[in-house]
Amino acid sequence: MKYVKYLALFIIVLISATIITTQASAHSPRYMKLNYTPDELKVTILHFTFAPKFHYIYKVDIDKNGAPVNSELYQSQPRLFFVIYKYNLTASSGDVITVTASCSLFGKITRSLTVI
Repeated sequence: MKYVKYLALFIIVLISATIITTQASAHSPRYMKLNYTPDELKVTILHFTFAPKFHYIYKVDIDKNGAPVNSELYQSQPRLFFVIYKYNLTASSGDVITVTASCSLFGKITRSLTVI
């Protein structure tokens, strides 16, 4: 009976430590690639998560030449590593497109692209 109490205590401590370290492992998106083709912007984001319903890319803001043109909100992340979003966007040669992706728990990443 004594061993059962110690085993139960050990399991509780192990579960608690796992929950605490999962929350502490929240991080900002690591990488973003922008690809513009006529009338479409493809945004590829590297954001690793074990809990895509709680720790995910929740917001993507798109600016063209410093003016906001689109803002999308999300409630989960479709994949564990790379996320690919496509947006309808018309831009001319010389336009600067800036994209900011924000994590639901911590941090954000911003990248810019000049249309050729």
